[in-house]
Amino acid sequence: MKLKVLKKILPSSYTLNTAQKPMHAGEIFYLWDALTASYQVVNIGETYYMNTQDRDIHIFLKGLVEGIQLFRIPKIENLLKDAGFAVPPRPATKTLQGKPGVGQDVKLSDEEVLKVLLTLAHSLLVLDARGVGIATTNEAIRGVFIDLLKKTIIAHEALMQLGSGRQAFTPPPPATASPGALNLGEAYWLWDQLGNRHSTIVLLETYISNTKDTELIKELEYGLYKVAFPQLEKLEMILKNEGFTVPARPVSRIKRQHAGRTGKIIVRDSEVLSIVITATQVNLDMHMNALGSAYREDVRELLKSFVFEDIDYLAKLIKLGNKRDLMEYPPKVTAKV
Repeated sequence: MKLKVLKKILPSSYTLNTAQKPMHAGEIFYLWDALTASYQVVNIGETYYMNTQDRDIHIFLKGLVEGIQLFRIPKIENLLKDAGFAVPPRPATKTLQGKPGVGQDVKLSDEEVLKVLLTLAHSLLVLDARGVGIATTNEAIRGVFIDLLKKTIIAHEALMQLGSGRQAFTPPPPATASPGALNLGEAYWLWDQLGNRHSTIVLLETYISNTKDTELIKELEYGLYKVAFPQLEKLEMILKNEGFTVPARPVSRIKRQHAGRTGKIIVRDSEVLSIVITATQVNLDMHMNALGSAYREDVRELLKSFVFEDIDYLAKLIKLGNKRDLMEYPPKVTAKV
């Protein structure tokens, strides 16, 4: 019976296969992130288990924690060990510290508190950035989300400094042997951002060649020359300085066709704008995930600059879309009668 409950709670733990060949930095990073997050879930689950007398909550939390300990953590640990990485120690159990329902006997350590807070702050970064991205109908609402995002970034940085100063966190292993090198997560996110800029440049150049609308071309060229290319250059520079060989830039599509004709399939201006807005929203989400995982100060500053460059560009696109009535809004809802 217990096994069936655990399978329902943690179905993904049954689908993780042993690596058959060397993994890339991104795969290692996500395994490391998944492992350390699993430790925190166990910490919190056991703490809450010891703080409540509710039988149903006891059963759920006990099943959740045991499922993670039996089927999730060992699998991830083994994959990392097989790849040659030393995994961090598991946290000590809290179920031996008193009796369930007597919360004052069970506490998180200072390091555990900082780790849990960092995880929550990371979640807030992503949520606030998504709020900025989806606020397309009301500039004031978008301004609220931008303000929240700025405050969350400040809080996240303060927490990062506090925890790093106490060596409370468990960052991924370094990507190279150089002193002060990027860790695997930072290297992966920067590489992923580099590939994303390549795709962005291809799309923007293609769409510039696809439309004759001078106003739309102006905004697309702003995104190409003021956002995408400058960000690409910064990413290439930091990766080269770390000793990585960056891939070649995509072949330019500008002036390969007459304006308004990229081929037999023509994309409407409204579709172009919608796709570029969606791509910018995805960029924001990527930036925040990267920022939440970056420990090195220069990497964090780079990612923050990308965030606000893309927010400014998103505002330009939304303004044009509203002006030209090209936006496709979700249904409007209200709780008022």
